[in-house]
Amino acid sequence: MLQSIKKLTRHSAVYGIGHIVSRFLGFLLMPIHTNVFLPEEYRTPTLLFAALAILNVIFSYGLDSAFLRFFIIEDSVKKKYNIFSTAFWMILGTGVCFSSIMIFNPAPFSNIIFRSAEHTTLIRLAGGILLADALCLLPFLVLRAEEQSTRFIILRSLNIIVNLVLNILFVVILRKGIESIFVANLATSLFTLFLVMPIIFHWLRFVFQKTILTELLRFGLPYIPSGMAVLIMDKIGNFFIDRMVGPEATGIYSAGCKLGMFMALVVAGFRFAWHPFFLSTSKQEDAQQIFARVLTYFLLVTGFLFLVISYFIKEIVGFQISGIGLIGRDYIAGIDIVPLVMLAYIGYGVYTNFVVGIYLKKKTIYLPIVTGIGALVSILSNLLLIPGLGITGAAWAIFLAYASMASALYILSKRLYPIPYEGRRIIKVLLIFGALFFIEHWLIGEEHVVYRIGLLLMAFPLLSVVKFYNIEERSSIKRIFRRSFG
Repeated sequence: MLQSIKKLTRHSAVYGIGHIVSRFLGFLLMPIHTNVFLPEEYRTPTLLFAALAILNVIFSYGLDSAFLRFFIIEDSVKKKYNIFSTAFWMILGTGVCFSSIMIFNPAPFSNIIFRSAEHTTLIRLAGGILLADALCLLPFLVLRAEEQSTRFIILRSLNIIVNLVLNILFVVILRKGIESIFVANLATSLFTLFLVMPIIFHWLRFVFQKTILTELLRFGLPYIPSGMAVLIMDKIGNFFIDRMVGPEATGIYSAGCKLGMFMALVVAGFRFAWHPFFLSTSKQEDAQQIFARVLTYFLLVTGFLFLVISYFIKEIVGFQISGIGLIGRDYIAGIDIVPLVMLAYIGYGVYTNFVVGIYLKKKTIYLPIVTGIGALVSILSNLLLIPGLGITGAAWAIFLAYASMASALYILSKRLYPIPYEGRRIIKVLLIFGALFFIEHWLIGEEHVVYRIGLLLMAFPLLSVVKFYNIEERSSIKRIFRRSFG
């Protein structure tokens, strides 16, 4: 079992660490933007990027998830070519149509997103970005399916580096304003498309099979409402805050959410490796036990990272180079929502663990119901909590939405594909880490850094006290200590 989990850990580490490194370069965009633009100005890219995330689902309409599933389980190389070609030609055709609508008729989109027709140029740029990104989907999925994680991360990192350089040039040096953010984004997307062209040319044939398309759509179309629902949970708070609190609060909330993205990056690294892993592992006799153990270890790792970042978020944000911090001074209020946002993304990671049954039993038709529950909870929570709590209410809404979605999927998956999750061990992790968080939050002052470090060092010994570790894990820990300390 440990060998299988080590395989997942290795690829999660490459995807995760590489993703974090590449996205850390992306984090550098935050000090660039928040130190140049006021919160009320930052509202414009915040809303458009939120809209882009939602529109990405429409541009892919589930073909990405369907492609990954059928491509991995297919043994015939010839059929793999046919699957890639059919999916690519479909995405190209529909992508050109969707982008043309945005480019030649941008006013309605501008009115919906910004409540103003002033930003039609941004909408046109967004149309180009969406098309280029859609065409990059399948090449990156091929790299994931073939477990070429290093190449995957190199290409992703180049994407972020180019984006960063262009933002510094346009926003900081040339001072071209908000519009230049999306000019840089479009140029980066086109550059990335150029980089993945060898992968496209390798797999693409002049083939379009209706039977393959039917299978892909049957599996993938349920991901449109489910994908939209997930993004509603994640992004709709921006629009509610913009309308219920104001533009300045929208910018501050966005900065706080981006700080919470530390956890989202870890979850993303896990998710990238998880789907190919459980699809290939499902044929093993002990597959269900492996999946159960993965959830325990996932919560162990993310729970500890949650403590580390929560304990030191003020120091992280306060770190400055030449007087410039991770976020501008006008955005500091956003750090209060970081723990909630991180918990929300851990909830999404738990949901990701639970998708095994849906995938293996080909019951993706239920996904819209599960994610619909989360979206409904998100909308209602935003409406009820933002008037009284402001941006904190929106952060609570994200957490409650992901928690409800994970709970609903657990109930459903338990019937489709029972997995013996390690409930007692999971409860021990939650209790120990929860106690350490509240002790630091309520009893230890900001100035006591040594105490916080001490609490962190107590985490894993306390798990030993409550008998969390099994015999196999204790033996592994002893071997590590022997190798480390002779």
